[in-house]
Amino acid sequence: MTGNTSQLEDCLLPLSRRTPPSPRFFRVIGYDQQGKILNDLNKIGALARDGGAYLQNGLANPVEPEIQRFFREVGEQFTLTAALVARHLTVWLGQLRPAQRTTLDAAMTEILDILKRQGANDNICRNAYIKFMCWLRGPLGGILKGLGQDTPPKVLYEGEIGRYELLFLQLLYRSGCDVVYVNYCSEDSYTKAARGGTYGHPIYGEVRTPPAVPPTSKSASASVPKAVVPTPTVPARQPDASSLVPPPWQGVEEVVLVNRWMGGASFWDAVFLPCAQRETGKFCSLFSACFGGNDRAEYRNQLYHLKRTLDASPKKGLLMEGKIPAPTNNEAAPFRSLDKRLPRPLLIRTLAEKIVPSCGKVPVLLAQRAFSLVMEQYAEKDAVRFLNYGVRLACWLKRYVELFFEQYRSEHEPALVYYGPATEAEISLLWALAHAGVDVLYFSPALLGQEPFEKHFLPHDWQTTVYEQDLPMEPFPQREERVRASTTAYNASRELDQLLYSDTGMFRDRQFTRSQPVTLKTTYDEVGQLWREEAQYRPSFRTEDGIVYVPNLFSKISGVDKGDQKLYWDRIREMVTEDTYLVTTVPFLHVNGPSFSTPQARSFIHDGRLDPNALKSSRFYRYDYLPDDTQDYILEKIQALIDYDLIVNGGPDVAASMLSVLMNLDKELLRLLQNFDFTKSIPKFLVVDVTEKVFTLEECILLAFLNLVGFDIAIFTPTGYRNVEKYLHPDSFDTLVVGEFAFDLTIPDLRTKRAASSGGWLGRLFGSNHNG
Repeated sequence: MTGNTSQLEDCLLPLSRRTPPSPRFFRVIGYDQQGKILNDLNKIGALARDGGAYLQNGLANPVEPEIQRFFREVGEQFTLTAALVARHLTVWLGQLRPAQRTTLDAAMTEILDILKRQGANDNICRNAYIKFMCWLRGPLGGILKGLGQDTPPKVLYEGEIGRYELLFLQLLYRSGCDVVYVNYCSEDSYTKAARGGTYGHPIYGEVRTPPAVPPTSKSASASVPKAVVPTPTVPARQPDASSLVPPPWQGVEEVVLVNRWMGGASFWDAVFLPCAQRETGKFCSLFSACFGGNDRAEYRNQLYHLKRTLDASPKKGLLMEGKIPAPTNNEAAPFRSLDKRLPRPLLIRTLAEKIVPSCGKVPVLLAQRAFSLVMEQYAEKDAVRFLNYGVRLACWLKRYVELFFEQYRSEHEPALVYYGPATEAEISLLWALAHAGVDVLYFSPALLGQEPFEKHFLPHDWQTTVYEQDLPMEPFPQREERVRASTTAYNASRELDQLLYSDTGMFRDRQFTRSQPVTLKTTYDEVGQLWREEAQYRPSFRTEDGIVYVPNLFSKISGVDKGDQKLYWDRIREMVTEDTYLVTTVPFLHVNGPSFSTPQARSFIHDGRLDPNALKSSRFYRYDYLPDDTQDYILEKIQALIDYDLIVNGGPDVAASMLSVLMNLDKELLRLLQNFDFTKSIPKFLVVDVTEKVFTLEECILLAFLNLVGFDIAIFTPTGYRNVEKYLHPDSFDTLVVGEFAFDLTIPDLRTKRAASSGGWLGRLFGSNHNG
């Protein structure tokens, strides 16, 4: 026997009695003849059923409603970053305490890094992440409340295991659970799932057969014999797929060419080329997916003329708009007798051979082959779901292949234009039709339509076109739109923009509409060095996926350097720029115009989520005169403030307090925010506080919001007294103590430059000719 079986007993001890005092992850293969392993597993199994998780049949993939619920709550478009994972954990798993969230965040980041090191692309990592998040809220949600306690929650997994299930066990272990993986017979599934990694401390027993009564079952301690399950009546033994003659579609692999014949032609033109101008002796189809558009009217006119030209051509054409109708009872009738327990290869072949549309022999064989290719790559484990998916696809294929090829004229390939959102199953049909010889053109004016294609399990052999603008999802055009034509100079300007501002490190004015703050940790001297630097020249500046990561400052400077008050005031004067909001009186937050109370604000927040549409339509909303981008940016950052833990001691209504404060921003602040070009000069909020007053909750909310917006914030406190500390999380800003504390100071006019100030702080750093 390999491994120390007594180590399993560690799972029965609180952390305070373990050495080291940390959670455990054991991998148990087989068991010992003395029954020690089985006895320990029995005890661990009892704890797993009581406040933990006992996974005897693996973890089923999240169902579509669970995934849609996740998207509704966290948003459908995201790129995985550490900050976004932390935000999702806050929004999706609101029951977590801050310490639990921090631990789970670090564990999730580690697992995603493992996936990337294994060669997973961004799409695979994203899908795995969604699966993990659904499992955390669904079947494993009950154990989260026990994370971080002296007695860790127990997770017992028994049987065969897959790659993502193994990574999920590692995630739970790293989050603070005791994890035991058990396979009484073999380590094969673990070895395959681990992909060269090592998960859990191994314990090997010499007995490699299932125990008569599994110790993890409820009846283990009672030694109750298993109930006798009647043997179901099964049809005569079906032959294994490998023993059958080759399928009738074998040999037609090279008959269809998808897209490879097009050369440099656009899909708008290629779809109308007759077969004689494609490649002789082949079914030369195209499969193109187009997302978004450059101009609404121009885009809709292109669609309108595509449909008109298709209708007037000798091609057999069809426009699909909206969801594909489900199979009828008559269509599904030939598949009702199929047994889901058939070996999967045999089930796929049986389904395929029932696709017999009324058309020529070659289209039938192509349809059957295309169906088989789809189903062979469909990874659903549940037999019922797999069969249902196959029956739906088979019915659809029979329906549309019969429609397209019933009166097929070999001079022209038939064409399908699909317009609007498409589900995974509908994309599978489009892919199968393209591989059966049909020209498939897919159009989604909304850029969001790209997501189901990106994460689809089939080979991405379609041609993808993505335009800049996200257009509204409107009905397919029935007439021409009014068009505005571009001048030669306008087009030349657009081309110059593309040349100068695409991945060149140069940025045009207001090129970006979204930003994410990167608050720098700095020294006292660096505050002066960076204060007047544009964002693009600061450390940690970058742009990614249309977002600017703005390096900003948030510092509290306590004391007077060397006790020199004259130099102290000169340094502050040099920091007052044209883009600086200067505060010299505390309290400094004053509400201008009509406001609404915290209880009123509460009605616009549900489960920690702001309802922007309801807010914009309310009588309390004061920002409708601002540009749409600015309004959306403000509301986005209010939601970010609600999600993050920047405010402490705010009380149960802190989210409503945030909204109440931030719906009444000072007009000068709003102008600085609207004028903020994220790659250039950064607006400033500078406070000089010589009083003994503590900043109010509302004032700290404003400071935290401005930090998330991207403002530079400096708070000069010569007294060294507490002011922001009561309500702002200490990690959200730097505290820099620079010299002697000074009291009873009178603040001079800080907007007037002193004649001899050139030798001051910024003057020393940038030279005597600096003009501020």
